[in-house]
Amino acid sequence: MKNVIWFFITCIIATVGFFAALSMKTPWIGFAVAFGVWFIFMWTTTKPRRRRR
Repeated sequence: MKNVIWFFITCIIATVGFFAALSMKTPWIGFAVAFGVWFIFMWTTTKPRRRRR
């Protein structure tokens, strides 16, 4: 359930970043924010969990 909430938050932030990139003079900042958020989401949800001893 926690991953679903983080997925929706990631979608919202990435959408805002992409829309901001459409209206900017240099859109690289918006693209960096959008793809950066997706990278962080993928990195945090796919990293292997360590076992507790």
